[in-house]
Amino acid sequence: MSSGRASPKPATGPAGRAYARKPGARMGGVFALVAGAVLVLASGIGFACATGLAGTPGSFYAERREQMIDGGRGGYATHTEWGGTFRSDDGKVTDSHAHLDEGGAGEAPVPVTRAAWGDYYIAKPGYVLGWVWGFSLGGCLVTCALPPLRFGRPFRPSDPDAPAWVRNVMRVSLWCLVTCAPAGAAALALAVVG
Repeated sequence: MSSGRASPKPATGPAGRAYARKPGARMGGVFALVAGAVLVLASGIGFACATGLAGTPGSFYAERREQMIDGGRGGYATHTEWGGTFRSDDGKVTDSHAHLDEGGAGEAPVPVTRAAWGDYYIAKPGYVLGWVWGFSLGGCLVTCALPPLRFGRPFRPSDPDAPAWVRNVMRVSLWCLVTCAPAGAAALALAVVG
């Protein structure tokens, strides 16, 4: 007696090769693609603003220290946020309601870049490396998502039956990881050092 459900057909690649699909591989590919695209987009914007390639460069002048409460089911914690004024280098933009996590204890102005939506990015090597880490990790997720989306199964870089473009995509993914690891470690080290 048949259940009435059709069995999934294997995906075909170059030269008519058939690839057996794995359950859930396409859904995993969709998740990896969305997560990777969000990381690439957010990190690209953050990197551009932190390096001054985009946004309005200027200085943040800390005027007041505010204790912010973070919490949820696991408990509550506080962190310090600085409120103050942002003034652009060209003098055209002033924001007296600016907020920044690092205000420099109000001792000296902090060089920042103001994004079009009102967020502020500090131009420090640790922040820039953090955005590079996010961008590389997002690139790795996007490239790893492509084969499961196309064939319904993941591939290893050493799979002899993988199409040439899949092997190239896996090499790109590997290089994204190679970039991601030292950038993340350096960003973490700079954050610890201060």
